[in-house]
Amino acid sequence: MKSDFRKLLRGILFILIFVGFNARICAQQRWLEQSGFGLMFHYEAFKNHNSESYNQTIDSFDVPRFVAAIESTKANHIIFVVGQHWGKYCAPNSVYEKLLGVENGVWTSKRDLIMEIGQELAKRDIKLILYMTARAPMRHYKIIQAMGDTLPSIDGKPAGPNVDPMSHPRKVKGFLRSENQPPNPIFLKNWAAVCGEWSKRYGTLVSGWWFDGYKTEMKDAYESLRKEKYNIDTWVAAVRSGNPAAELAFNAGAHPILSLCTEGKLCPHQTFTSGENHGFHQRLKKGMGKPLTPQNFPPPPAVIWHLLLPVSDGWGAGTTSRFEHALLRDRVDTINSQGGAITFDVPIAPDGTIPEPIMAVLQQLGETNRPDTDK
Repeated sequence: MKSDFRKLLRGILFILIFVGFNARICAQQRWLEQSGFGLMFHYEAFKNHNSESYNQTIDSFDVPRFVAAIESTKANHIIFVVGQHWGKYCAPNSVYEKLLGVENGVWTSKRDLIMEIGQELAKRDIKLILYMTARAPMRHYKIIQAMGDTLPSIDGKPAGPNVDPMSHPRKVKGFLRSENQPPNPIFLKNWAAVCGEWSKRYGTLVSGWWFDGYKTEMKDAYESLRKEKYNIDTWVAAVRSGNPAAELAFNAGAHPILSLCTEGKLCPHQTFTSGENHGFHQRLKKGMGKPLTPQNFPPPPAVIWHLLLPVSDGWGAGTTSRFEHALLRDRVDTINSQGGAITFDVPIAPDGTIPEPIMAVLQQLGETNRPDTDK
């Protein structure tokens, strides 16, 4: 009975915190609504390196030059990838290192690249959003296991380390990846500690988080997990521990229904749409659909509409822009006029250099910023 009572009290407390935060966020000015456009960087140049060359690569990153380039485009925010499913991160994290049983410099960089970038951006009043996965790095069975996440399975049983954790049911009958199964309380406790360490360290240098791999299985497990001591609420609380006002996006894939949340939030804590898409129009089986705008694909109440797409050949790939400056300007102006924001994914070299042809288009876009979005 005492245990049930404590669970009830925890549930009431989370409701009060959740309602209180959303009341504050609705009352305050939302910076993302005023952001115009931003840039995203899939910085994973180190994904195929060993520990030594991985650190050398991150050490080569020229932060002042990189941030000066961003400033020259007049972008008002960036999304920067701390690490994805390769398991390596461009910042130290003692919790992650301890869970893996390794020293700093093996799976986490010795250099705190995120801190340096955040400090340089802050000098120029450019907001930083961190990209992070909602689940353990899927490419490494041992890391999934060490984080306590739900293991890849075949017909409901653990697949084992000899089966590629990135497999697909078309190739391995009955296979399910970790992210296509609900998370468990042990993982949420560990992932909260990992994300929480970064959150507390960076504080208000980080204005938002963009979580990838928050699939519908995770969404569907939200309510049942709330019965546990460690759940999605406790994970999000750790994410916001350094900056309670941080904006949050959760991504389940590149489709307007999911990425623009036209059928509701993926997570109750969501404050802006992930927006992952590949172009400016809805993709249909035959041709293009409606333009992707806040009016055509309205977000849920209190959720800021946000679109994210690659400016070049793909996520973190290419050397030239797919779009002329005039089209970018038209899309930014239209989306901004309807209360939305847009982020362009931009290729980046290991040392932080952006391809010149893409820089030229982005700088031209910045030069034609509307007066009310100028810095």
